[in-house]
This record gives sequence, structure tokens and C-alpha cells, in this order.
Amino acid sequence: MTIEPEFHLPACYNVSAPAPGPAKAQSFSDETLFYMFYSSPRDTLQEVAAQELYSRNWRFHKEIKLWLTKETGQSPFQKGATFERGTYTFFDPDTWQRAKKEATIYYDQLEERVLPPTLGGMGLNMGALPMNANMASMQAQAGVGAPPMGLQAQPLRG
Repeated sequence: MTIEPEFHLPACYNVSAPAPGPAKAQSFSDETLFYMFYSSPRDTLQEVAAQELYSRNWRFHKEIKLWLTKETGQSPFQKGATFERGTYTFFDPDTWQRAKKEATIYYDQLEERVLPPTLGGMGLNMGALPMNANMASMQAQAGVGAPPMGLQAQPLRG
């Protein structure tokens, strides 16, 4: 025989579930997204952060292992079929600061966006996301966790 205690649950304990990660990530600052990206290697949070940064026109550079974006309101000085040269803002995870630099960016050195099916409908599947061999090798070279999963090279938007 089981005896159940008699108690009343206060209404303040009846809460609804929070919004899924990808929907909530839209309200986060860039710095918060960078924190999520660098502190959650090979985790769904890293993917959520990478996808949101990508939607804000940040790109991950595969060679130098940094996020970059075009300077607002500036066009590239030079633009070719495979590259562009201009002023870009780089995010440095070592100093946790943004730095403006003039650079030549080759499109094949940027990760390109490929939306994983787990994030397609903005629902969050907490299962492990697969990581291909190229991504694993880049993670080992970077030493700071995995690069954004689901991103491949694509030109920066103007």
C-alpha cells in the first residue's frame, strides 16, 4: 500500500516550456552567440549559434579560424569571381574583441551554410549532429572546438 502525501502545488510552479534554442537565439547579442559557439564544441548549441551568426552576415574563415563580416555600408575595393578585397570586421576569441582590417577574402576559404534538418523548422532536435572528417580535422587544427557544422563557402552579402 502506497501512501500519497496531501499537498497543494502553488500556481507559480506551473510554467510553460521555454522557446526552443534557435528561436530564442535571434534575441541574443553577437557576443553571446560567440560565447555559445566557442564554449559548446560539437554541441547543438554551437550549431544554433553558427546558424544565427550566419543569418547576421558573419562568416567563418576556415584558414584563420575566425568569424568575419563586411563593414557596414562599405563595398569591396576589388571583387573577382573567387575573391573580394575590402574592410572587414573580425571577431578575435582570444581577446574577445572585434577588429577592423583590410583583407582579401577568397570565397573557398569561407564556410558555406547548409541548414541541417534538425534546425530546418527552427525546432531543436537534441540528438548529436554528425560531423564529417573535414570538420573534425579543422577542429583539431583550430584547437578551440569544432567549426560551425553545416556551413560551407559562399560569398559575403553586400
